[in-house]
Formats: sequence, C-alpha cells, structure tokens
Amino acid sequence: MSKSSARLLVAVLSVSLLSGCWDQVQIEERGFVVGVGIDLPSSKEMERQAEKEAPDKPKGKRRYLVTHQFVVPGGLVSNSQGGGGSQSSTGDPFQNLTSEGDSLFEISRELAVRTSRSPFYQHLKVVIVSEEVAKSPNTFADVLDYFLRDPDLRRTSKVMISKGKAKPVLEVKPKTEKLPSLYINSVAENTDRTARMIPEVRLGEVHEDMINEFSFVLPRIVAANNEVKVAGAAVFQGQGNKMIGFLGEEETEGLNFLLGNVQGGLLKTKVKDNLVIFNIQGTKRTIKADVRDKKRMRFQFFIECEGVIAESFERLDFMESRIMDNLQKTIAAEIERLSHDAIRKVQKKMKTDVLGLGTYVKQTHPDLWKQLKEDWDHGRNLFASSEIEVKAVVYIRNGGSVNRTEIR
Repeated sequence: MSKSSARLLVAVLSVSLLSGCWDQVQIEERGFVVGVGIDLPSSKEMERQAEKEAPDKPKGKRRYLVTHQFVVPGGLVSNSQGGGGSQSSTGDPFQNLTSEGDSLFEISRELAVRTSRSPFYQHLKVVIVSEEVAKSPNTFADVLDYFLRDPDLRRTSKVMISKGKAKPVLEVKPKTEKLPSLYINSVAENTDRTARMIPEVRLGEVHEDMINEFSFVLPRIVAANNEVKVAGAAVFQGQGNKMIGFLGEEETEGLNFLLGNVQGGLLKTKVKDNLVIFNIQGTKRTIKADVRDKKRMRFQFFIECEGVIAESFERLDFMESRIMDNLQKTIAAEIERLSHDAIRKVQKKMKTDVLGLGTYVKQTHPDLWKQLKEDWDHGRNLFASSEIEVKAVVYIRNGGSVNRTEIR
C-alpha cells in the first residue's frame, strides 16, 4: 500500500471515529412517550396470559399492566378547509398502547412488535401509579426502579397516584389540550390557585425519600367525564415504601399549612352565618420542639398567613379595627382546624410522619435522631406518642377595593 493510500485510510477511519453518529436514531424513528400508567392486571387476565406462556418460562413475583402514551405528530397539526377557515385534525394526536409483562423493561422492549417507533422517554411528563400497585408490599419501589435506572429518562417527570386504575387517567380527552399527559401535567402545576393539592413531586424527589426512608406524600389524581381532578394526597410509609391510605382534600389543605407548602388558594369562614372568603397570598411556617422526654416529645407549629378579602356576603366595615381583629382570629381558627384534622389523620390513624418532624429532629438534633430513627414512625412509633400543637396568625392586608358591600 502506498503512503498516500495509507494516509487516506487513516483519515477516513479518524473521521468515522470522531463523527459520534454510529448509534444515532433519527427523530422520525423515535416514539415519544409523554405519559405512563402502571396497573396490576386482573386475576382473569393473569390466568389467560399464563395459559399462553410456556410452563418453563421464568416468571417474576407479579405481573404489570403498563399503558404508554405515544405522541402522534400528524394529529397535532390542524388543516384549514374551505374559505371559512374551519379546521380539522388529521387524526388523534396520541396513541395509548397497553401491554402486560413481568417487568417494565420487558414491556418496553416488547412494544417493538406493536409499533414502528421505539419508546423514547426524554419527554415523559407524568407517571401515574394505581393505588393497587402503590398498596402492594415493595411493588411501588419495584416499578419505579426501571425509570430511575434508564439514562434516557429525566428525573423531573411528575409522579402521581390514581384513585382506582391508572389506565383511565391517560384515556381522558380534554377539550383544552390535545395530549392527556400535557393536560394532567398542567393541572398539577396549579398549586398557586388552591391549597387542596400538594406541590408536584418529581421522580428524583421520590427516589430521595425512598433512600432516606422518610415517609412522604404524593398527589392523588382521579379521572371522570373526560377530565381529571388533582386533589388530596397518597400517604406512604417510609420503611416499606408502601401506600397506607389517602388524605381528603381538607386534610391535604391542613397538611400543606403544616409543611409550609401553601402558595395560594382561599379559606372560607362564617361571620353571622354569612360567608367571608379570604384569598391567601403568602404563608410561613416554623417549628419549635421540646425533646427532653423522648417518649413524649412536644412540637409546636407556628403558621403565619397573609392575604386579602376576596368576597364577603356579610356587610362589614373593614376600616374598623375591631372587626378586622375578630375576622383575623376567625380565619386563624379555620387554619388551626384544618391542621388538627390532618394531624389527627396521619398521627393517630395512620401513625406515619409526613409532617416533616423526623426531618426537623434530624437537622436540629442529629445525635438524638441517631437514637430515635429506628423507632420514629415505626417500631415503638415515638411519633404517634408525641404532642403536637398548632398556633396560627392571620394578617388581612386589605378588605378589597370597597370598604363595605352595598346594602341591597
């Protein structure tokens, strides 16, 4: 081989090695997954599947029914028709594929026999886990293991728990959005409008809670009539990463005040049997603790809340200090009621610390926490025997644009 030929061969090989495109996948060959729903198949479905499979095929501890929501690019484009400018879609903008298997990785790979585009999770927005999966021992952590290991998947995907099956949640067809997953994703971000949903929880945050073995909550989602409702919370025990129950909407509101998560929303209170609506504009929460008696520790939550009067059905003079003082105390009492309802549910009934008290003790009394952590909300459950008090203070910044409602 001549010197010039040798140099050319080296140059060609060098370019091919530096190009970095040997494993590229063209964008039109990718199947963009924006939502995943995870269920357990019914017993009949499992029996039917078992009959199809070879008896000597290795099987996992349980089977999963997973729904992938793929984007159909052609369905996202609307075509103008006629001079009137009416539009018609070229087709459905998404496709839901539901498959059953022993593992999520197996299900993802076996989608290749049903779709021409391989699943691509870089744009995954929501992971919906059914309450049946979440309540099964060790199953919740198992199903998240696949998403946590996949290098193509972002840890910012939102995780929610469906009341009932997860599949119907991804089948809603809202009129405001073309993709159900994007609609769900947007609804979950409305925490500045209501305190009855907990702030969005991302995959990476769930992983951190599971590693630290702290109990945690996830948003609850319900589907009905082609819409979803994101309100309430699913409570998980940190030791087993198992869901133990739901908090209702008011209990979730109280929990948000205790966690300092209230970004907005409203509070309703009564004055002389007429409603007064308080629009929340900011909150602050602090904790004080007396940990001298480990068997009966005392915690005090101090909650400060400020806002304005959004609506009043009682004719009040908001320029009068006495009226404003009484109204502030009435609204503060409502915050304390909501908080105590949440405490009663998680401490006395569930006996699970999702109030952040364990984290507080770990941060402020690390040596004490080393002695308590094995008996905090499990074992001897020192959390359940603790005393928890709540004190709220409300500041009404103004009564609105009018001093008093016009007398009709």
